[in-house]
Amino acid sequence: MSVNLVVKSIGELATQASDKGLVKGAAMQKVLRIKDACIAIEGDKIVAVGTEAEVFAKHKANGASDAKGSKSSKNYEVIDAGGMLVTPGLVDPHTHLIFDGNRANEFLMRCQGKTYTEIAEAGGGIVASMRATRSSPKERLVDLGRQRLQRMLEAGTTTCEVKTGYGLDIDSELRMLAAILELKHSCASFVDIVPTFMPAHAIPPGEDRQHYIDHLISDMLPAASSMVTDGSQIYADVFCDRGYFTLEETSRIFAAASALGFKLKVHSDEFVNLGATKLATTVGADSADHLLNVSDDEIEAMAQSNTVAVLLPGTSFYLNLHEHARARTMIASGVAVALGSDFNPGSCHIFSLPLIWGLACLHLKLTVEEALTALTVNSAYAIGMGEKVGRLSPGYQADITMWNVGSLEEVPYNLGWNSVAQVIKKGQSVVKS
Repeated sequence: MSVNLVVKSIGELATQASDKGLVKGAAMQKVLRIKDACIAIEGDKIVAVGTEAEVFAKHKANGASDAKGSKSSKNYEVIDAGGMLVTPGLVDPHTHLIFDGNRANEFLMRCQGKTYTEIAEAGGGIVASMRATRSSPKERLVDLGRQRLQRMLEAGTTTCEVKTGYGLDIDSELRMLAAILELKHSCASFVDIVPTFMPAHAIPPGEDRQHYIDHLISDMLPAASSMVTDGSQIYADVFCDRGYFTLEETSRIFAAASALGFKLKVHSDEFVNLGATKLATTVGADSADHLLNVSDDEIEAMAQSNTVAVLLPGTSFYLNLHEHARARTMIASGVAVALGSDFNPGSCHIFSLPLIWGLACLHLKLTVEEALTALTVNSAYAIGMGEKVGRLSPGYQADITMWNVGSLEEVPYNLGWNSVAQVIKKGQSVVKS
């Protein structure tokens, strides 16, 4: 077998122990941790993982006899990890990174004790971002998106989902989607992007509710579907919560989106429980996200389904909430739990998954191993990428994050420091600090 890149002298390699499939419940804790490890790569795929002795014994990489062969004796590149920790590239299954303007004033209001609802009622929230984004041309949205993706990449994220949802009219929503699709193609060498169409983020002010929903179903969804011409997947998402979309409205939108070939996900149970998580499991949604007020019955329904629970501890932290998602109950019940950033201009202006990792351990009480599984394998399945990314295993895409620490525990421990040293995407080094 030919090899063109070897990552050697890895102090600790950490990846989910199972070699395929969604990971539920107690299995999330089972992480393979290999000391003195090595990864062999051919093209954009991993071909071997193990100790250096195992990898070089099994794969005589283009004539190399061992890991110490001189460069002149090999026809492949070597990256010396120098004893660092190596994990799969991180996967962010929930972002709103396409927007213009900022909502720093809302941060100050929140520091003074205002709630999310009070800020929205005062003209802030999603509607504030709508006003700034509607006036932004596609080129500016693409440029802002590229800058944000670069920061995410430097923090170890190699795959992410990106939503529309700050336009809330057909022209603006389609312009946002066009920006996401342009980024998907132009940034493909350093990040995989999964697009989500979300005009069902809020009812725009002054708009008749029924007219907007009918327009969304009859015009917006078909127009968005026609924009994806390369056969790739696109999601539809709905914010089903108090003050946003009802359960019946969400069901209608899901039915229309599914008929057009969209895959489904939902914002559910962030503020109150309307039954959206149960609906998500019934219609086969890939994920239900937020889940701060999910019921025990719905947790059981998720455990019996392949709908991933995408938890967003950065949001409950950023909103100064006293309660966080019941991750321990979900895991004990056999739910597949993932973690996302919810990076957005208002309720969670956090793009760093290493920071989310630390918050998940502190506030959701995840172990470091469960958090790694949630940030890689399960996050990948939440956005339809689970067969391709999220594991350091033969056949998977060679997406690798190298950390300037020696062990897994040190990533969340270093809560305020970005310890990413190097990022490899599809077998190519794309970040080196």
